This record gives sequence, structure tokens and C-alpha cells, in this order.
Amino acid sequence: MLSEKGLLIIEKLAEHNNELVTSKALAASTGMSERSVKTYLKEVADFCEQNSMTLDRKPGKGMKPCFSDAQIGKILDVAGRKSAAVSQKKRQNYISYILLSGWDTYTYALFSEELNVSKNVIMDDINELDAELLLFGIKVHRTAGYGIYATGSELDIRKAMRHFCRYPISDKQVIKTDDHRLSRRAAEVIANNFRSVNLSMAVDMIHHVERRFDIIFTDYTFQMLAEYIAIALFRVDVEKELKTDELDLSNRICDAASDGDAGTETEQQVQKNGFVMIEHENMAKEAAGFLERHHGISLSQPEIMYLAMLFSCAEGQNRVVMSCEEALSIEDEMIVYLSNLLAANLIENELLRESMRSFLPGSIARTHFGIEIDNPFLSDITQSYASLFTVCFTVSRYYEKYTGAMPSENEIAFIALQVGGALHRNPMTVRAVLIGAAGYATGSIIAGKIENRVPDVRIVSILSSDRIEHIDEYDCDLILSTIDTRADIHKDMRFLYVSPLISAQDEKNIRNKCFELMTGQSAEVSEFSQMLSEEFIIFEKKAKNRKDVLKRACQLLINKGIVQSEFARDVLEREKVEATAVGCNIAIPHGKPEHVNRCQILVIRLDKPIEWGERMADMIFLLAINFDSVNTTKAFFHDFTKLLNENGATDRLREAASPHELCAAIRKELGWN
Repeated sequence: MLSEKGLLIIEKLAEHNNELVTSKALAASTGMSERSVKTYLKEVADFCEQNSMTLDRKPGKGMKPCFSDAQIGKILDVAGRKSAAVSQKKRQNYISYILLSGWDTYTYALFSEELNVSKNVIMDDINELDAELLLFGIKVHRTAGYGIYATGSELDIRKAMRHFCRYPISDKQVIKTDDHRLSRRAAEVIANNFRSVNLSMAVDMIHHVERRFDIIFTDYTFQMLAEYIAIALFRVDVEKELKTDELDLSNRICDAASDGDAGTETEQQVQKNGFVMIEHENMAKEAAGFLERHHGISLSQPEIMYLAMLFSCAEGQNRVVMSCEEALSIEDEMIVYLSNLLAANLIENELLRESMRSFLPGSIARTHFGIEIDNPFLSDITQSYASLFTVCFTVSRYYEKYTGAMPSENEIAFIALQVGGALHRNPMTVRAVLIGAAGYATGSIIAGKIENRVPDVRIVSILSSDRIEHIDEYDCDLILSTIDTRADIHKDMRFLYVSPLISAQDEKNIRNKCFELMTGQSAEVSEFSQMLSEEFIIFEKKAKNRKDVLKRACQLLINKGIVQSEFARDVLEREKVEATAVGCNIAIPHGKPEHVNRCQILVIRLDKPIEWGERMADMIFLLAINFDSVNTTKAFFHDFTKLLNENGATDRLREAASPHELCAAIRKELGWN
């Protein structure tokens, strides 16, 4: 978007079309200072470039607008539009773009005028942004009589631009690209915010690397590369290049001079310790060479190193781009951990291992370097497969172990997608024996009804009551009985009584029994029930934000001796990096296990949903549990996933009007009563 002052300048330029105009003349005709005119001319020049409007700059003489009649008409059309207030996210998007672009003459009043809101609103927006930008190493400064500006390393500014500038700031039509891997939305944002020519060059560079190295990048990493490379070209264009000391890539990117034979000590060391191998540096050199040959732009060595870092964060569709010891170690540990947690044989699933082997190296590099991707399946996974996403959330501990950083929910969602696919390819069927007294024909009808309603169950035998004594002769996982049988068979963990009508409650009981049998977690149910009590259920009214909610909740746990004081810091730091909302308006914040004295679940019920990262939440399960213990973790997820999977369960919990009612509702849903 053009600011009011930018629009005023371009109107004056249109009035002097095909004439030389100086900054001094524009200052006189607009009532602005010459310094302000020069500041806003950056915005005007971008607008002209984005709309293919020629604005020739002649050093020492001025500038000459060469607009067509249609372009002048567009300027007048834009000038005639009325300013309208925009949403907070779009306001903060615009403010972030201005600050990160290095403009240092903006004031609260100027932002207020351009965004059509009060100065108090702008102050609140910038205060919120200040805290979020600090996570990227960016500091916002407010200097009386000068303006508001931001400072930070060039590497941090580029990452912050990708994260915060997610809406187009002007109305430029997006350039057309025949590569479906770049979404129209992403292309629109890049072209409008970082210049369409940079997007075109970035896409051409990636295509060249793909041809040269016989690789096809995955959709989401192709888009990631296009975004970050276009931003890099944008920054280079405004003379904001990276410096060598800004790239802490030692032992992660091969030195440019190490072009020795494969297998040298230097290369072996990089392959052992590094996220980026020789191939990624070669990709970067090829991309830089293409840029120089075809566009006359020469990149410095730090910029080439930056490209190598970006290529290390990408994955190929047709082959594994790289491998490293960290990725192989994480792969093994994750699969073993999830196999135990889900009680599924994922260890021998070669297809899962192959997909993880392809995904993890790039995912590890992205997590370590702070490079973000968009997962197009994120919303579907968190809503439709909330329980599996929640379970996979726990593997973030392995990322922290190897990279010192926590993965984004986009990364976790990809793992959930792969694990979910593996579970579907290896379905676990519960073999059941049905005992009845109404004959085989009636038993067949009941068996058909059970199999139709509970797909996990396959009735392998239908027995009359006189065959109970021989039940051990039948190979089965579950014993379903419609009659009152001898007392001793009730002690068999496989036994479950159901009515001949197979009611909704029977169906629920069968599903729960199947879940216990397939996961082997029935023994831990009582352990989890001890983690939840009415004393640790809070009804919070008029909650302002998640930070305040979590501070009060953590303090309660600290006061009760459940956790150490460091636990609160862990929880808040985790939320800063990535929100813990898992779908269904539910969040599961948690801290590190070493700061937990004894396991406890604190449930927080809000009177209305509040923002929890990119989603909303009104029911929070604050987890003070030991994720290092598989049994404890299984105990929690055994029942928590049932709450998420059971139709209407979370809605019924929300009907509770007090801690006592909510505790009773949870116990009823989980069959503890």
C-alpha cells in the first residue's frame, strides 16, 4: 500500500509526467521537508517498479516520470479511495515491514495517520511487536524527536521479515509463475513486499539448481527457498549485505576453499558434525553463478554461504539431499519412542523410515537455523487428527537435544502426517470372541452390528454359553459377552460385557477396550487418574492473554510444591517459540521434566476463547509430567487422546459450570467412575 504522503508525491509526479522533477520541487509542492520527500521516494519507487511504471532517476538532475495514460488513471483511482482501518494483524504486518526495512523517520503520529487508527492503538501494536521481535534478536527503539526504528543483525532481520511480513503491503497484481509449488498467496506476498523481479530471479535460480543437480524440491521447501532467496536479493539490492561474522556456520558449512578430494579429513569432519555438506555449497555456487551470468548480480562469499544454508534446509522429492549423524540418531530415537508411546510396530516400517530419512535432515537444519516453512496440511492435521498431532508434539524433545532449539508446529505436523500414514498402512485389528445365548443366527446379527460400528473389531468366533469353559482354545484379543457369565472370567483383562442391543454406551466401551488392548496401556489408567483432581482445576474469567493465564497457573503449581520455580520460565519460553495449541480449542503447555517434583495436570477452563498463537483456546491442560518416562507419557496420552477422539466429548466438558462438575465430567468420559 502507498502511504498518504507517498500517494501525494506520486500524484505530483503524474502532474509533471515526462518532465524532470527535483526533490526540492516536490517538497515545495507537497508542503513536506526535502528529507521527508527523499524518505517517501523509496516507497514511491517500489510502487512504480511493482506496477511497471517507469521512473527514471538522473543523479544531480532529479527524476523523470514516464507514465502511460492508463497508469496515470490508476494513480488517480488509488488517490480517490478512502482510507479504511485495517485489522491488527495487517497493521502489525505493515509496521514490521517499515521497521525491518530500515525506515527511521516514522513516528506514532505517522503510523496513526497512515493506518487510520489512534496513536494509542499504534503504541499497543508496537509494544506487542517489540516483545515478539526480541525473539528474533531485533530491538525496537523509540527516540523523542527522531522516530521509531529497529536494529538487529542482517541475518536476524531477514528471518524476521519472512516471519512478520505475511500480508502484501500494496495492491500489485502477482506475477505469473508456471510452477505450482509456489502458492499464489506466497507469490503475491513476495512480489508486493520484496519486488517481483526478485521473486522471478529467485525462482530461476532454484530451477537452475534443480536442473544442474537432477533434483526436484518438495513443494513446501521450494516455496521456502523462493521466499528467503527473494528477501536476500531484496536486501542486497538496498545494500544490506551479510557480513562474515553474522553467519555462525562453523562446522556446518564447508569452507569455500576446501575443494579437495572427497573423503579428506576436512570433508569427513563436516559430514560428521555439519548440517550442510559439500553438495549444498555447490548448489549455492551454481545459483550465485547463474545470477551473475543472467542478471549481472554478483554475490559476496557470505551471501553464497547464506544460500548454502538455505539449500541445506530443503528436501528433494526424488532423492535424499543429504544425510548426517544427527538425523539418523533422531530418526532411530523418535521411531522407538513413538512405537512405545503408540504401542505400534513402527520400528520395522521401512516406508516410514525412508520418509523420515528424507524429511529429518532438512527439518533439523531448519530448526537449528530458525528457517520457517508453511505446512499446507497443518489446519487439517490439528483439527482432524488432533490426538496424533498431540502425541507427536512430544518428539520436540529430540530436536532440542540435538539442535538446542524447538521445532515449529509445521515441522511436528509433517511428522504426524508420516506416522499417521504408517499407522494406516499397518492397521491393528482386535480379534474378538462373542458369547451369547440366543443362537448362532442372532449372534451373527449382533456380531455384524459390532463390526459395523467398531471397525477395529473382527469377530472370529460366536460361542454359546456352554463353550465358556473352553475359551482358552480360541485365539482372541477380546471376549465380548451378552450374558452374565461365571465370575472368574470377569477377571480376564480381555472380558467386556455388552447388551444384545449394542447401545451407544456399549460401542464406547468397546472402543475404549480396543484402545487399551492395542496400546497395552490399561495398567496406567489409575496412574493418570492420580494426576487429575478437583483441587487443580481452575475456572478463569476475563482472561487477557495466555501469558497471564500461564503465570497464575504455574504459580499455583509452585506454591503447592508440584514444580520448581524454573518450571514457569520453561513454560513461557516454550510458548514464545511455538504455541502449544493442538486443535479443538485445546492447548497443552508444558515445562522441562527436570523441574517437576511430582506429576500433576492442571486444567484451566476459560469463559471464552483467547488467542493461543495462531489459534484459539478455552481449555488448557498444563502438564507437569515427566516426558522422559514413557510410562508416564503413555498414561497421559492414553486418556487425553480419547477425549479428543470421542465425538462431542470436549463439548460436554465445556458444559461443566464448576471445577467439581468438570472433574466429574472428565472422569465420566474416561470411564473412571
